[in-house]
Amino acid sequence: MKFIAPLNTTEIISLQRMNEEHPLPKPRIRASAILQSNEQIPLQSIAKICGVCRQTVSIWLTDWEAEGIEGLLDKTGRGRNKILSDENEAEVIQLVKTFPRSLKKVLSEIQSHLGVKLSLSTLKALCRKANLSWKRVRKSLRGKRNEEDFRKALEEIKYLMEQADKGKIGFYYFDESGFTLEPCIPYAWQEKGKTIEIPSSKSNRLNVLGFIDRQCHFESYVFEGSVNSDVVIECFNVFAKKLDQKTVVLIDNASMHTSRAFLDNVDRWEEQNLYIQNIPPYSPELNKIEILWKKIKYEWLDFSAYESFASLKEKLNHILANIGKDYQIQFT
Repeated sequence: MKFIAPLNTTEIISLQRMNEEHPLPKPRIRASAILQSNEQIPLQSIAKICGVCRQTVSIWLTDWEAEGIEGLLDKTGRGRNKILSDENEAEVIQLVKTFPRSLKKVLSEIQSHLGVKLSLSTLKALCRKANLSWKRVRKSLRGKRNEEDFRKALEEIKYLMEQADKGKIGFYYFDESGFTLEPCIPYAWQEKGKTIEIPSSKSNRLNVLGFIDRQCHFESYVFEGSVNSDVVIECFNVFAKKLDQKTVVLIDNASMHTSRAFLDNVDRWEEQNLYIQNIPPYSPELNKIEILWKKIKYEWLDFSAYESFASLKEKLNHILANIGKDYQIQFT
């Protein structure tokens, strides 16, 4: 039975450090194998623990006896030569960015332009190495907005947040969102060959109007059916009565927020310490309450919420009542 010569204290400490701290997995495994052999554990048992064959462990022990720590490190020049040069890898990544929806198209372009035949798995590995990932494409209105107005709004919002952090004003985001028995389909871990199915059906709409600040203090108003300017105005009236300091509410430019009926109340609300701040058109990312609606729809609502309208209402109201407690958002 093969074992290494007994280790001294310095060797044990060095191997333990390699096993715990080396950046590469193979040297860590080899160091562990040497420590196990020092404890008189048989080769077959070490091989089983390390997930390799008995002969591989025997080679590790021989390398240790011959070279010490150096014998456990990967040798230079091992492995297959690179298929692509660094310059060609950059060209490949550029092709991926040119044809982001089809790696098969990219593989064809690589063979045509570089004369190299890559496998799909190799191309995916190159993409991951370049910090690319396969994910959903986001719809955007950014191209329609006025960038100067957007930058100006960013500065104004930054100033308002600083004032709020100092306790000089209140600062809230406001918006509306609707919920029905037609769920937003989230991603989920599922067994291969099986698919999680979520109930879906037509139903009445639960409209939630909400005010939230950056400390996750939340006020909500829930209505069944349509929401118009009169409903929004009444929510602002109720919210204004609760204020004890100047409070700025950030809203978008939906028709309910720019109607004559809504604008006719702005001066009266200012007398009650409530000030309206509109974001520029096509700039939804400035209204951080959008994060809240996504959290509710994609993360916080259980699949069971879609079993019935009563269940949806119950679970939605539970979430709304516990935002800032059981349900938290970290605003940047």
